[in-house]
Amino acid sequence: MEHGNVTTEDFNPLSAEVAHDPFGAYGRARESCPVHHTTGFDPSFYSLTRFADITAALNDAEAETWSARTGSSPQFNPPIGFNVDGAESREFRTLFRKWLSPSAGAVNAELIDTTINELIDSMTAGGRVSGDFATEFAVLLPIRVIAHLIGVPPEDAPLLKEMTDEFLGAFDIPDPRGVAPAVRRLNAYFAPHLEHRRELLRAAGITEPDESDLGDTLPDDLLSYMLAAHHGDRRLTSAEIGYVLATALTGGNDTTTSMLTNVVLRLLEDPARWQRVVEDGKLVQIAIEESLRLDPPVLGLFRTTARDTTVDECPIPAGSKVMLLFGSGNRDPRKWDDPDEFDLDRPRNELRRHLAFGFGPHFCLGAQLARTEGHRALELLRTRLPHLRLDGPSERVPQHHLWGRRHLPVRWDHPQTAETGN
Repeated sequence: MEHGNVTTEDFNPLSAEVAHDPFGAYGRARESCPVHHTTGFDPSFYSLTRFADITAALNDAEAETWSARTGSSPQFNPPIGFNVDGAESREFRTLFRKWLSPSAGAVNAELIDTTINELIDSMTAGGRVSGDFATEFAVLLPIRVIAHLIGVPPEDAPLLKEMTDEFLGAFDIPDPRGVAPAVRRLNAYFAPHLEHRRELLRAAGITEPDESDLGDTLPDDLLSYMLAAHHGDRRLTSAEIGYVLATALTGGNDTTTSMLTNVVLRLLEDPARWQRVVEDGKLVQIAIEESLRLDPPVLGLFRTTARDTTVDECPIPAGSKVMLLFGSGNRDPRKWDDPDEFDLDRPRNELRRHLAFGFGPHFCLGAQLARTEGHRALELLRTRLPHLRLDGPSERVPQHHLWGRRHLPVRWDHPQTAETGN
């Protein structure tokens, strides 16, 4: 049976056809056959489209049925880092909960605000009144923040963005080795930064570093922390360090960039909506959460079935890759009233029930940092650029599993100063 450009027999959420209108395709799939088997991809995989089914899979704390051990991409990868299950996953996450704690946004508020104001100053320098919000603001804010937290030069932002895009672009390549060139490039970039920290330790005569060396012998950043950290009774391996750095870099910039472009587009496409936010700062948080629900930056990630299971009367064999379509669950009418509408009046008790950051034991560790960047960006944009408006059509990101804008032309009038807001 055919619905538009997608047939219920060959629905492939990683295809260009679905990428053209993902939410329409998800809606048709969700109602006609909520569990799909995509055979036109190697390996073949299943998709879950309903909110309740997705949250049940994400909330399988001991991975009795839904395992993260083969990775969150469609390929089967070896278990490493956060892509493990149960107690092993909880132990690894604990290592980084301090670095990306719920207070991470508050701890880095000054850095975030300074970066935002610098970007607005740059956009408006010389009396300029138009630009590309995506490339001049949304790309640069999170990548400069995450570069600082990792411990690499913020001026490397263009290179970091390029490497991140290359890494994420390999997500839907059927060849499991397709990501290898991007991994090698990332490792080559980080290698001298790690070696510099090892040289500092050698110069200080330290052979067994620990956290007390951070901010003293070593810079207090993620690179140093991973050299000092213990995972149980051992140090982190080179593979684990590389994995965490790639995860921090990709999770810390592209998804936040998309969140920023998505919420600004939704607000500016209806000038009255933007005006409400300009006049009432209490709507900033609502706007961010409603954007994350309606337009999640990551449309879906994968789990692997640890045993035979059945979802909505559809059997899924053990060892199958299954895509959990966050973008579909976030618009499931069984969960949300008017799910396809951006609603600044949505009840506050519904705001954080979306799946944009996942759910359950693998909930995104960087969620609060991303939220803080979004909140502060909107707050400073509404006060410094209150006349912000669209200035032409936007262009979506090319990766089919992601959702955001890589170009978003905007205009503004009479920028306010960072010091006075007047």
